[in-house]
Amino acid sequence: MTNFLFSSRRILALAAILALFFTLQQSAQAQGMRRSPEERAKQMKERLTLNDEQTKELTKILEDQQKEMMGMMGSFQGDREAAQKAMQELTAKIDKKIEKLLDKEQIKKYEEFKKERAQMRRGRPQ
Repeated sequence: MTNFLFSSRRILALAAILALFFTLQQSAQAQGMRRSPEERAKQMKERLTLNDEQTKELTKILEDQQKEMMGMMGSFQGDREAAQKAMQELTAKIDKKIEKLLDKEQIKKYEEFKKERAQMRRGRPQ
């Protein structure tokens, strides 16, 4: 009987450790997706071959986007459709601002970048 209880406790402890591990892993992945405007601008600088002035302007646009998104949080009182619509409108507005910074070749790269991001959000990386 003692061996049975001891092994049951071990199994429960192992299950708890595994559950904690997976919870922490998911949290770390989610946090990794939430990069700062500076980190996002740096990634886009490399991807779109932006110059320093474009990167500076892009960082400002992304900072403004982040502030606006934070201001929107909680204002929808659980209305998921309204929140989704507002986020889509904000994204479209930001895309237009970003595209104004870019030349034709950079816009093509930006369109590819957006497609890849959308696929990753849907869980289908290229």
